[in-house]
Amino acid sequence: MLTLKEITDLLKENGLYKEIIIDGDWYYTVPEKAARAEVTDLSYDSRKVSDGTLFFCKGLKFNPEYLASAIKEGATAAISELVYTDKLDQEAQSTPQIIVTDVQKAMAVIARHFYGCPDEKLELIGFTGTKGKTTSVYFTRHILAHEFGPVVGQFSSIDECVDGKNFIEAHLTTPESLDLFRMMKEAVDNGMKYLAMEVSSQAYKKSRVYGLHFNIGVFLNISPDHISPVEHPTFDDYLWCKSQIIVNSDTVILNRDMDYYELLAQKAHELGKKLITFGSDESDADYRYHGKDHGYFDVSTHNDNLPEVTGEFRVMIPGHFNYSNALAAITVSAQLKDDTSDFAQGLKETKVPGRMEFLKNNAGMVACVDYAHNYLSLSESFKFMKHEYPDGRLIVVIGAAGGKAESRRKDVGRALSEYADVAILTSEDNFFEDPHHIDETIKEHITNPNVKVIINVDRVAAIKQAFEMAKPGDAMFMAAKGREQFMHEKGRDIPYVGDYQLSQKLMKEYDK
Repeated sequence: MLTLKEITDLLKENGLYKEIIIDGDWYYTVPEKAARAEVTDLSYDSRKVSDGTLFFCKGLKFNPEYLASAIKEGATAAISELVYTDKLDQEAQSTPQIIVTDVQKAMAVIARHFYGCPDEKLELIGFTGTKGKTTSVYFTRHILAHEFGPVVGQFSSIDECVDGKNFIEAHLTTPESLDLFRMMKEAVDNGMKYLAMEVSSQAYKKSRVYGLHFNIGVFLNISPDHISPVEHPTFDDYLWCKSQIIVNSDTVILNRDMDYYELLAQKAHELGKKLITFGSDESDADYRYHGKDHGYFDVSTHNDNLPEVTGEFRVMIPGHFNYSNALAAITVSAQLKDDTSDFAQGLKETKVPGRMEFLKNNAGMVACVDYAHNYLSLSESFKFMKHEYPDGRLIVVIGAAGGKAESRRKDVGRALSEYADVAILTSEDNFFEDPHHIDETIKEHITNPNVKVIINVDRVAAIKQAFEMAKPGDAMFMAAKGREQFMHEKGRDIPYVGDYQLSQKLMKEYDK
């Protein structure tokens, strides 16, 4: 619980406060009666407001009617970047409006203190990168849980865990700040000691993690992605946002093989961060991996000032690119526990729902379901599929998200041109965009004339079509949705069966 006086003091301390408006009158100092008002809940959703709620007017297309509704439901006060007095009736104007310079930052600052600064009670590990965040978080949680027991939580783009055992489906790579700090408090209340989480570029762009400091921050890799008018206008902006994890971490772990390593290492050094590197055996990283076949790889340590990790490890998720993700998790874990002898077992036990999950039947059909959605992850996955199933066709069911990351459509076309035999272009998360337009754009970038291109915007029908045309020896790849059971469509989450679930059902139907 916080009073309005405590809330405005917090905003002032962080340079976010402008004024407070009550009954049309503007104040810098909160009137005494309003100052004592107590906030017992936080919300940015007018449908989730009750007596005592502090309501945040968030979003580029915020409708003042949401504020009027929140006040009607009992909101104690509202926080906004704009003054909405003239949009409210006389009675509603008596509810204090706190005007701030940045509502997203205000949300984060207030939520953190409202929930008792739970981040200070957790060992926080943040992962950023264009690809591999989810897998690395899973690897890390499994290793640490194997070492310390069920006291390790996780926030990922697939699901979230705040009690070390149970998982709920996620809807954002990094939750909004109100949800983030609320779940952190739940984790602390449930006895969690460690929390591994994904940190997206949008989390920094939209201040979801404003004020959050990581004990360990990991930068896995970087390549052009999420470049669009509604996400990052340029690659420079994308890289800068991701690099904020360096600013906000005590220990920084960098992939020595990644592009822009020197820039990021310089930033870490100048900010006085402890820098640890990992990479392939062709690099000069502190921790190095040597990839072998069937998920096996060796690890060696080349810095006497760091805990030593040596020996053979194995991941049960196919793809050589996962050796790097696994080593990132090993590197993190080695900084938290000196005895690394059991790391291999924790790593081997890791399973990531929807990540390179294979399904087979007696008819010789093979399907792989994965969340891959950009050039790096798609090309590595396709390369693995072609290696494992060289005698058949690679049939890919894929789309691209609507309304964002438009450059990704070119990358999807490029990956399909290089590896696919059949490309069935379909819906992913269309948001407010026409899926036919998305798929036609992808098709324009498929330059290999030998790739058979089919457009079927009904994703269920598209997957069924892949099964209908598959022959023994062929391999099907369902990209981007994994086990997700919703589709973003015109501002709503539409129920969806899930790529894995549908493929599993079809495998049985086509079994002989």
